[in-house]
Amino acid sequence: MTKVEENEWKSFLDKYGDSTIYHTPEWRLLLQRTFNYKSNYIFAKDDCGEIVGFLPLFYINSKLTGNRLCSVPFSHICSPIGNKEVFNCLIDETVSIFDSSDAKFIEIRDHVDSNNFVSQNSFSTYILDVSKNRDELWANMSRSTRHNINKSKKKGTSVRVTRNYEDLKQFYELNCITKRKIGVPCHPWKFFKNLFDIFKENVSLYVVEYDGEIIAGGIRDFYHDTVSAKYAASNPKFTKLYPYNALNWKCIEDASNNGYKYYDLGRVSYDNKGLIFFKQRWGAVEKRIFYSFYPKNPMSLTENRDNLKYKIGTNVIKKIPMPIYQKLSNEVFGNFG
Repeated sequence: MTKVEENEWKSFLDKYGDSTIYHTPEWRLLLQRTFNYKSNYIFAKDDCGEIVGFLPLFYINSKLTGNRLCSVPFSHICSPIGNKEVFNCLIDETVSIFDSSDAKFIEIRDHVDSNNFVSQNSFSTYILDVSKNRDELWANMSRSTRHNINKSKKKGTSVRVTRNYEDLKQFYELNCITKRKIGVPCHPWKFFKNLFDIFKENVSLYVVEYDGEIIAGGIRDFYHDTVSAKYAASNPKFTKLYPYNALNWKCIEDASNNGYKYYDLGRVSYDNKGLIFFKQRWGAVEKRIFYSFYPKNPMSLTENRDNLKYKIGTNVIKKIPMPIYQKLSNEVFGNFG
């Protein structure tokens, strides 16, 4: 079954602690509106007509990264929901859809317990329990992290929460700077605008200001008992003001004060040693992330960062003038879902 009523869908998600913001109708709308992806959402119902299982699936048509079925693009984890029997039915239906398509592979962003799928662990995230009080959270951080938070404040930075589109546009510009610096395409402006239009109060932008200027920002989403760090960017001129330390501490304080249980610091690849070190310092627990592939892992260009083509591509991107870089990113970003 591929169609259900939205209220029935949301009611089902509310019953499952394993559901994420990526399972929601809003995430489907975001990807369809921004990238025009075709969705294949698979629901399983019991004899009483109740939803008992669900797997969101998108078809990505890409000459750059390969035609594929993905659950789901631009998520860091998204697995089938349901018991073992339903899980197997959802996977079987996914393979059936794959067999009748021109997709080259299936990618499910979690571990799939099946001999037909190949699982790979290339990423981790770091989860912080924010149900503790402020003093406990402060004490559990590394000494250097506490020092950098205090240093940022003493240097005159401030952090505020906003849903203002002018602030969001400034964050978009910072994101372009950040992504071009590392040699990868940036999110299109319409991705961020649609994100805020669709999710409304379930997403917010935290901005770090210095002398009246936004020097860094991070988008956070709020789903069930968790606040998740999704996107972050900064002006490299202000690195010594430690804006990310100030930003994360404000997010953690707010999450704790507003009754959330967890703060997810976000996905990081194992080759990004600096970002891993940063996230380890907050007292969080590492959670390994597995992606599963059928019939095999294609090892795309973006995964194999030692590949000569990848290195050449990133070096070229770093040198592209910003207006051209933004237009190029608008054209190609959807390929990398």
